[in-house]
Amino acid sequence: MAYYIGNLENCQAYDKNVSEKENYLKGDNWANPQEIEGSWYILKHEKYTSEMELVSELPPQELTIE
Repeated sequence: MAYYIGNLENCQAYDKNVSEKENYLKGDNWANPQEIEGSWYILKHEKYTSEMELVSELPPQELTIE
């Protein structure tokens, strides 16, 4: 899977753009931005591009069990 990396605002704008163009119902959206080690990531939609940097995968994350 491919992801865009950027700031929260850019990721939210990308999600809003994709959600509107794909006619998601109110309350539904394409993907939720994820913060990992201070950077924000959002899943790339196959039809839509962005000026954000494209990465092929998310960085490794530590699992925490509570």
